[in-house]
Amino acid sequence: MKRFFLLTFIFTVGVLAGEISAQDAASASKHANQQYVLFESERDKGTNITAMYDYLLDSYNNFVKVVEAPDNGQYLEGAKNRLRSIYPYLLNGAVYYSEQKQPAKGLDFSAAYIDLPNLQVFRSELLPRDSRYPSVVYYAAVSAFNLQKNEQALSYFQEYLATGSAAQEKDCYVYMNMIYQSQKKYADQERILLKAHEKYPVSLDFLYNLVNVYISTKDTEKLLGAVDKILEVDPNNDKVLPIKAQILQLQGKNVESLEIFKRLYTLHPNDFGVMTGLARANFNCATEIVNNGITVANDTEYALIRQRASGYLLDAKDLFLKILEKEPASKPYMQGLAGVYQYMDMKAEAEVLNKIIDDGASYTSFPSRLMAYNEELKKTENVVQEQSTVPVPVEPAMLVIRVDSFIDGNNNKVIDAGESFAVQFTVENKGKGDAYNIRLRLSEQQGYDQYFEGPRELDGGNIPAGTSKEYTFRYIVKKEMPTTLTKINIYAFEANGFDADPSELIVNAQEYAMPRLRIADHQFFASEGSSITLGKNGKLTIAIQNFGTKTARNVKVNFTLPKNVYTTDSPEMTIDSIAPGDVATLDYGFLVNKRFDEDSVAVMLGISESTRTAYLNEAYKVKVGEYLTAASTMNLSGNIVAQRKAVTKDFSLTFKSELMEDIPVGAVNRHRYALIIGNEDYSMTGANAEINVPYAVNDAMVFREYCVRTFGVPDNQIKVVPNATAGMMHEQLDWLVNMASTDPEAELIFYYSGHGNNDEATKEPYLLPVDITGKNIRLGISLSELYKELATYPVKGAYVFLDACFSGGYKSAAPLLAQKGVRVVPKVGLPQGNTLSFSSSSGDQTSSVYHDKKQGYYTYYLIKTIKDAKGDLSMKDLFERTSAAVKKATAMIGKMQEPQCMVSPTWVGWESLRLETPAATPVP
Repeated sequence: MKRFFLLTFIFTVGVLAGEISAQDAASASKHANQQYVLFESERDKGTNITAMYDYLLDSYNNFVKVVEAPDNGQYLEGAKNRLRSIYPYLLNGAVYYSEQKQPAKGLDFSAAYIDLPNLQVFRSELLPRDSRYPSVVYYAAVSAFNLQKNEQALSYFQEYLATGSAAQEKDCYVYMNMIYQSQKKYADQERILLKAHEKYPVSLDFLYNLVNVYISTKDTEKLLGAVDKILEVDPNNDKVLPIKAQILQLQGKNVESLEIFKRLYTLHPNDFGVMTGLARANFNCATEIVNNGITVANDTEYALIRQRASGYLLDAKDLFLKILEKEPASKPYMQGLAGVYQYMDMKAEAEVLNKIIDDGASYTSFPSRLMAYNEELKKTENVVQEQSTVPVPVEPAMLVIRVDSFIDGNNNKVIDAGESFAVQFTVENKGKGDAYNIRLRLSEQQGYDQYFEGPRELDGGNIPAGTSKEYTFRYIVKKEMPTTLTKINIYAFEANGFDADPSELIVNAQEYAMPRLRIADHQFFASEGSSITLGKNGKLTIAIQNFGTKTARNVKVNFTLPKNVYTTDSPEMTIDSIAPGDVATLDYGFLVNKRFDEDSVAVMLGISESTRTAYLNEAYKVKVGEYLTAASTMNLSGNIVAQRKAVTKDFSLTFKSELMEDIPVGAVNRHRYALIIGNEDYSMTGANAEINVPYAVNDAMVFREYCVRTFGVPDNQIKVVPNATAGMMHEQLDWLVNMASTDPEAELIFYYSGHGNNDEATKEPYLLPVDITGKNIRLGISLSELYKELATYPVKGAYVFLDACFSGGYKSAAPLLAQKGVRVVPKVGLPQGNTLSFSSSSGDQTSSVYHDKKQGYYTYYLIKTIKDAKGDLSMKDLFERTSAAVKKATAMIGKMQEPQCMVSPTWVGWESLRLETPAATPVP
């Protein structure tokens, strides 16, 4: 009975459902026809467009209900006919509402126009599509996106891609990516981005989004692949280079990661994120090296391992310190610095910093807390010594220290800056009594141990009578270590006062030796005409200089060009070596095709060398159509005498002078020594560019060439110092004077171009270093002290040439009035011994610069006088001819400048002296 009732109930519901569906089809058909008639009426009247389209849309929706109803047989054909009639008007409605800026209404009509041909009843026939169909589809997709109807938007974006139209194809991929991203459908997002990348392989936006997908899904392998694809298009992309560096770190490839961060740091030295990445990379490299060598027992091998790690540690330490200056409360970077201190055996620093971290304090408290820690440590040690029960000696102990070995990283028996070294020593008790509570301490007599990173003191314990113990001090040497002779003492203090006599170890120290590369200058050339144009060749010439203290070997230069610019040379060039101070030039040719659409051609270049300590990444641009020199070659350094290459700190491809051509050649004079200083850039004093001395470095360069080629000064007996600081000037002057102590026949040449000034109180004249202002003038070089220094030892002659005045200094804004001083009359001391001094001006006069020649007036005419006479003139002739030329030239600009000659009163016969030594005449 129950079963019968259930079946009856189901049957009844089914009948009712059929009746309802039929009734819905009839009702929908009736309503649809009524609305369609109203639509036609309003269409014909043309007075109410809004009502017309409302009737049309309502009619459409109801006819759709009819064709989709199950029992619609008697209504279906009529509905299909009406829908065919409605179809073109739906397009009109979509266009109308898009023009009316009503996206919701526009979407309704666009959707109806797009969906109608896809209804089941029309699948067997092809309704004609208007040529505007792709535009309607794209409009509907964007409108749906903006109205947050994402599934509808996706459907229409896919429909647009299926139409084959390319106008908004790229935008469709962009919108679909945004939808999938918002839905976190990473698989779909990846699929659409890969399609987009395949279609647009050089568009980085899709690759950037792929990178984000793989970061979100933590797919490291695919992430690295996407990053590499970006770098194929843009090798120096600073958005993804940090990502690649971090991936390499995670993979344990620390050296590769470090190379990337070095490149980024070169491009963005002030970027905090890059700085932190580089610090971590250096620390990771050091950690890896130390951990890999932790089981090495041999001290020499261990020293080599520490040597490899030391450079990374020092760089990491410097970077962490810079970081903590900006973010002193950063716990991770304090931990990093503490780790560095720990590896460098700086126990006190590591403990203090770890305590600051534990306390949640700031790094700003580190200096004071370290000082307090050390003071407390001393007190504790004293208390321990006082409280410890030290047996009363019955017999005396006799401690003797013996240094067993000095071990350094490169085994050259020199303390090289940046490397590690160790001192192994033995303390033997030769006495009859035991030695207690021994403290061992290392100290350098002259204070150079300030550059040793490591413990100064060791606990030596007790040494019974007749026995000995071995100890080791280990250090990493700071890169600031100067070249000097160190005198290292080792002390052993015993509790009962039976201290050992200190031992002494004398070792040479060498300043940090590494190649340092820079682009000293660059210049673009056009192969035809005066500018680089489309369809023509161009050339970039670069001058690479090594301003470090070590030869750069296997220097590789990689060039990268933008799209539509092609290389006509090898994209990688190699230079075997660049000695310290030397310059190597390279020509790189390229061809710009006629599809190039940027305003400038950017040439990217990366430079590396075998030690990996010097790394450059530069970009140089030249505007298309910009005026350039038409020359195809450059004379970089004039006629060079064989075996005498120019070595200068500042180098310019664009500085040219007729003085550098056909330079008179004299014989080499082994007794001559020269110091040449050109102080141009005084920005270190904090002043603006107006205080600089234009072309002082050019003056020094030209004078140097005449010293070498005309005066015969050997290459290794000449020092050129551009932009010298006070320390450099005093140090190099000591070098020049010391040369006289080794050579009784010495002739000393001192040249200076730059600012002079005088002491306001004493009117004493000074040469002004680039890091000294008038307030600290006594840190400069006093003229009277200069003359006194040059007369320290008997010399054949000391010749001073000064292109400066001594009354302060500024550079006028007007080019023709640029000067090396202002009007204050200084007191001038007299030269001593066999010393003479030629100076550029006198009394209250100023020394001007010759802008047309890019030199000082005095230096230009001094050298021109020598060149015109082919070097064959006496000192008296040199002064008189130079003086006459300078006075005439400066009178023309209304700034009379009268050079001065000062000679030691005791020097007789200086007038006939000649600086140029005639070259030997060949024997027939």
